[in-house]
Amino acid sequence: MNDFIEVTATDGTVVNYRYNISTPKNAHAQNVDHNIPTLLFIHPEYQGSEVWHHQFRSTLRRFNLVSFDLRAHGETGGKIPAFYSRVEAADDTAKFMDALNLPPSHIIGNSLGADIALQLAIAHPEKCASTILISPIPDHEPDDTTAGRKEILDLCLESFETGDKEILGHAGWGALQLLFSNVDTPLIRCVTLALNGARSQRNWGNENADILATISYTYFITNRTPRTRADYARIFTPVLIIHSMGDLATPLELSKQLEDALDDAGVHAQLVTIEDAPRASPMTHPAEVNRAIEKFIVTHTSTGRPPTPKPVISPWDETLRELGWVPPPDEFDSDDSDDEGEFKVLPANDKELLDAASHFFP
Repeated sequence: MNDFIEVTATDGTVVNYRYNISTPKNAHAQNVDHNIPTLLFIHPEYQGSEVWHHQFRSTLRRFNLVSFDLRAHGETGGKIPAFYSRVEAADDTAKFMDALNLPPSHIIGNSLGADIALQLAIAHPEKCASTILISPIPDHEPDDTTAGRKEILDLCLESFETGDKEILGHAGWGALQLLFSNVDTPLIRCVTLALNGARSQRNWGNENADILATISYTYFITNRTPRTRADYARIFTPVLIIHSMGDLATPLELSKQLEDALDDAGVHAQLVTIEDAPRASPMTHPAEVNRAIEKFIVTHTSTGRPPTPKPVISPWDETLRELGWVPPPDEFDSDDSDDEGEFKVLPANDKELLDAASHFFP
């Protein structure tokens, strides 16, 4: 089931956002329950809302959980201007929240989503009850990470020109390494390869190469202005930084620098780490991520929280099962489970996954 809402974005474009609201009583609700906290989830680059599957089927369902697909991603798709930065993305997110009449929410973002979440806390602090940054992107990424983003884009463009799917497979592999550090699970294959493979032609095909360039490279490299102490001082709610220790693109030192910068600006910031987790840790280490999120929110809220419903069904459960995802044995206690039971690290020459990765991009 997909719900959509039209929002006029900052550049005047009418965006048809796909979104989902889950309450303790309903996986596909029409409105949030204003008597309990609301959590808004913002997904990482190249992905869609389904990356939050393990959060929407956990004890976090005692709260309102809201997700949406960003512009040029998932089922939202659509065009974005060539100069599209975290400033415009955060403004668009604020407009989306207004359209759904969301209360000040706990904003949770992963990678690209964390970058937008932090900007939302700076530019629209009235929208935020707190901010949780999972694998946040630093203002200046390491040179190797920048080069990797450029290589992914260049390989895609070369494949568009030559029609060589093997080249495209290497681009997809690079994106998988960025997010998952060579970790492979059935959920990663269902969400990242099966679902995104079907969407990528529409969102980032040859005719949309300019959009691909923006969402995969220029957003992170060209369209960025370093944040200042004055920027951070605009934040008046607490911030949790969750650093994934297996993130190949961002060392712990950079997350500590962000914590120090926030502290220096008078923001209450906390840093926690998750051992061995890749950048997209909500998909691979949900138990640790969910516990960190819930503990932080309970600490920083005074509103009620009803008990977690039983059973807890993700809004994407049926779709993912059709694609081959199999839930853990204790299906309705997934918050205590590491993943679906099949968790392994793949060598860079894994032929099966390399072939599958060729469908990651169009």
